[in-house]
Amino acid sequence: MGSIRHVVAAAGLFAAFGVPGPGLRAQAVDADAWRASFAAGEQARQAGDAAAYAAAMAEAARAMPAGHLNRPFVQYHAARGAALTGRNDDALRWLRTAWEEEIESLMISFAPYDPAFAPLVGTEGFAAVMGLADGMELVVTRLGGRVHLLAGAGSNVVAQVGPDGVLLVDTGYRPALPAVRRALAGLAAQGSPDVELLVVTHPHEDHMGSAAELGEEATVFGHPGATAAMGEPYVFMEGVSLPAKQPSALPDVEVSTDTSFVFNGEPVRIVATPAHTGGDVSVYFEESRVAHLGDTYLAGNPMMFPGSEDPAGFLEHLDAFLDSMDPATVVVGGHEEPADLAAVRAQIAASRACMAFAEGAVRDGLTLEEAAEQGRERFPVAWIAFFYGYYASKAEG
Repeated sequence: MGSIRHVVAAAGLFAAFGVPGPGLRAQAVDADAWRASFAAGEQARQAGDAAAYAAAMAEAARAMPAGHLNRPFVQYHAARGAALTGRNDDALRWLRTAWEEEIESLMISFAPYDPAFAPLVGTEGFAAVMGLADGMELVVTRLGGRVHLLAGAGSNVVAQVGPDGVLLVDTGYRPALPAVRRALAGLAAQGSPDVELLVVTHPHEDHMGSAAELGEEATVFGHPGATAAMGEPYVFMEGVSLPAKQPSALPDVEVSTDTSFVFNGEPVRIVATPAHTGGDVSVYFEESRVAHLGDTYLAGNPMMFPGSEDPAGFLEHLDAFLDSMDPATVVVGGHEEPADLAAVRAQIAASRACMAFAEGAVRDGLTLEEAAEQGRERFPVAWIAFFYGYYASKAEG
């Protein structure tokens, strides 16, 4: 998932600082008090100690700051820990809390696929919590021209609406589809509410949950890496996965290079930007002056994550894409509020500064621990660890 399953470095690099690697975005790795409890909970989960896992995750969830983007993930862990220890009421309470805080409410939709919740499936309480999505409504905001933001589906969904129909960028989680359709129906005065084109920015469930249903009626655009990922089970966390996507979800048009076309009378560009995953694309509506960067841009991050293949090349490619946009462009990331080009450029600059620091540390023969100590006042330790690992591997190879 974009907001949770952002792979930022090898687990060993993080472990040196007591930082959990898989499961939390780099943006979330900081000095918050919940970190130690979460790490202890992960260790207990891997060791099969359900009681310790439940206690640690409940403590982490209680300690996390209000509004923290990873609260729903930790609350989900607290819920499954309670379920594993037979405290069904506590499990339902944590799931409902994750829903009610509205950070990424629909993350609870993984619960029916999670063996930890098997004793609750079929109960009235579990059905009531899972049915909360049925009546949800999305917040619709016009961003510019024919382009609107549909917020609340688990990720930022963007719709260009006109006489040709709807070009939809991302879908949100699958349970959000009825709400997405209701939101589009509310825009019917501006054009047909039928989804004719769908762009999947990357293959994470919070962005492609309804791709199979929508793909039955729309032409799907996506990166070849998304095609490959969709053909495999989607792993939310160890032991919890969703089946591979149905054929209708797979991209009909694979975008590996810049692609342009006109829809609803407006030039639209789709640009390959793989870094967050191996299957990222970004979309630019030229006349409406709106860009959807998917999880390539996450406003809560201190810097841009440039992938592990060619970080410098990725940032140069993204810079060129931004340079081609109107200066007044509204930027939509995968989550959080829209921003401007300056905010994206600030993350790029921060990335380059941390990269230069880490490259210099490797060149000067510093250990990871020494580099982290020297740079911790300027950069988050996890980012130093990631870039140090990249440059250390490059030096060895």
